[in-house]
Amino acid sequence: MSGGHALILATAVVLAGCASQPKVADEVWVGVMQVYSTQDFAQPFNKAVRERFAQAGYSGKDIEAGRLLRVACGLGSDYTWGSYAWLPQGMHVQRNDVVRLRVEEPTSDDRMGLNPVVGSVPGLQGSSSAYRFIPDWRERNLSRNIEQIPLPPAQQGRYVIAHSSYVIKCRQPG
Repeated sequence: MSGGHALILATAVVLAGCASQPKVADEVWVGVMQVYSTQDFAQPFNKAVRERFAQAGYSGKDIEAGRLLRVACGLGSDYTWGSYAWLPQGMHVQRNDVVRLRVEEPTSDDRMGLNPVVGSVPGLQGSSSAYRFIPDWRERNLSRNIEQIPLPPAQQGRYVIAHSSYVIKCRQPG
């Protein structure tokens, strides 16, 4: 096999292991990374985010009501997908809650999508630590100073590990 063919085959194998990004009309589960506040939008580094929501017709009343969000979910090992989102009138969430999102505008390399939340998923967290530190790892004759934190049985299969955290999967099993 030539070097070029081997590279193409290796690339195909790597890409086959990656989940595809959410597309228009997909409904995905996401964790709430941030509920934007008036103070958040007063920060100079959030100017582009503030303008993005304003262009979509969202106002100070929406900010005060806690309707504007940044959300994320896991697609595969160390790969997350993110979007901006808005809540329906009267719905309230907190950071790290899990919600269902309908993709109307996919996120691209150039721009985060802006998509509606269509419901909540009670009883789950958007993310949590996947590892714990073992201070006496040498004394216990272990090969490393961390260990994976097991998920409760009801949550197994709902998360991927990305950047040392359990992150809710975009697409849920069965």
